[in-house]
Amino acid sequence: MQRLPVSTQTLYADLVDRAWAGSYQELVQAGGSPYKQSAHGRDYWYVKMPMVNGERRPDRYLGPDGPNVRTRLEQHKALNLIRKERMSMVRALRSSRIPGPDPISGKIMSALSEAGAFRLRAVVVGSAAFQTYGAMLGVRLSAAAGQTSDLDIAQFHSISLAVEDSVPDSFIETLQEVDSRFRAIPSPIDGRRTLRYAIRTGSQEEFAVDLLSPHRGAERPKTTNLPALKGDAQLLRYLDFLIFGEINAVSLHGAGIPINVPAPERYAVHKLIVSRMRSSTPSSLTKARKDIVQAQALFEVLLEDRPDDVEFVWNEALERGPKWRKNLQAAAQSLSIDIREKLLALSGAASGPEGPGGS
Repeated sequence: MQRLPVSTQTLYADLVDRAWAGSYQELVQAGGSPYKQSAHGRDYWYVKMPMVNGERRPDRYLGPDGPNVRTRLEQHKALNLIRKERMSMVRALRSSRIPGPDPISGKIMSALSEAGAFRLRAVVVGSAAFQTYGAMLGVRLSAAAGQTSDLDIAQFHSISLAVEDSVPDSFIETLQEVDSRFRAIPSPIDGRRTLRYAIRTGSQEEFAVDLLSPHRGAERPKTTNLPALKGDAQLLRYLDFLIFGEINAVSLHGAGIPINVPAPERYAVHKLIVSRMRSSTPSSLTKARKDIVQAQALFEVLLEDRPDDVEFVWNEALERGPKWRKNLQAAAQSLSIDIREKLLALSGAASGPEGPGGS
């Protein structure tokens, strides 16, 4: 385990605070430029949005010229300075070999952030979340373990209903602002529902975005609608454990994208669980090995720096029932001996009957 300089960890924490502080104006986050236009004897302010993939996005209306709009434009100048400072922080972290997302993942997360998805408690899961943990925990994690060809976004269905707010455009429209080739792939079970969102060339899938939501209890349809994100999500078991109590993070793209990610100890335990759920196909076995690599890397630092957090979450998982215990104990055999022994030593208090969250 290679520790990062304390200054690097502090810089990342400062960037998280700055990226999440307040609600920055959309025009600043999107890099737009304000301009004034006259019509019918009055002046009106608009924001010229930047081009995406060679296509100009629609200009955004600010309002008629007056003190309020001028104040917002003065704030725009100050926020642009803040944005430049954040970009410098991102460059400094990237120059320290802290991993960031691939360009398309970064653009998608930026578009979702601009739309308000993470304010509505959407959570980035999978390898894009893993990329944030190194700087967060103060260690250098394997860049290869964080590489991905897709992006997973999750949200509790109950939260999607409860927030009584939503992103302005549908999920597929937001993705198509990033790349117009995105298509909604219908569910084979119910063609009216979307299974996933992907860019395809012929039969080859170049990139995919999966919208996910927890599946608990009796069998139900494999997809559900998330009103807050205006899109259909796949229902997955064990996901409720992963995204409960999400935390603020930042993805190192552009000026730093404020996102939510799972708590790292939940991510590590969840990776052990899902490694046992993979099928025996070559691609699934590769993913299972990656699950174990990520779990091992996180447990190495968490068991040393945050043992109480690991103990709490580990026992919570074990108390969910015999299936959870069986899968966790089996998956732990793939970890290094020292990590495995430390985890299994935490298991003594969790050998009772199935808890209320058993799946």
